[in-house]
Amino acid sequence: MNANSVTGRNPLTLLLQAALCTLLLSAWAPAVSAAQNPYTLIEGVSQDLLGVIRSNSSYLKSDPQRYYSAVDRVLEPVVDFDFIARGVMGSYAKQATAAQQSRFTSAFRRDLVATFARGVASFGEMDVRVVNPGSAPKGNRVNVLQEVRSKEGITKVSYTLVRNRAGQWKLINVILNGVNLGKTFRSQFAQAMQTHGDIDKVIANWSADQVADQVS
Repeated sequence: MNANSVTGRNPLTLLLQAALCTLLLSAWAPAVSAAQNPYTLIEGVSQDLLGVIRSNSSYLKSDPQRYYSAVDRVLEPVVDFDFIARGVMGSYAKQATAAQQSRFTSAFRRDLVATFARGVASFGEMDVRVVNPGSAPKGNRVNVLQEVRSKEGITKVSYTLVRNRAGQWKLINVILNGVNLGKTFRSQFAQAMQTHGDIDKVIANWSADQVADQVS
């Protein structure tokens, strides 16, 4: 079943929401050591996080910031927001001041988390599994494949994780049903720069929802 036929919503918006949902499913860990297997990490935490989503989504209307903050606390240990934000800025990162880079990272993170939180608030039950899990990789970079089954359909996700100097696995990109979200956001930033011609204006007007609408 095609997710777009079920909901009638923008297909890339659905992809973005599903990707952010599954991204969160990989992130429930206070600390990730070098000894841990990234396949096992992603596979083992999914059910716990579904409970977190269900228990916190009730605040979406009454106290959305409380809900968003709860989601952000879960994402923070694993997602390398600084690395992703610099990648989204692309060549424009060299033109940006340290203060501008910091502001964009904050804006990108805040909007990404809020978009995710709204998108998954209505997601009830999901069946999540890692495809062909392997042993702990010897290198510092790995792609983990995952399938997510819900009433919207089946979503295939590829996570790119890298191991930092502290031995922690950090998520730096998501490819969803062939859509590379890192490249998608980077293209959006470049388009916004062409439109506004000013990094500060791009930061002020940044929206993950705009990405989904404009690249579809």
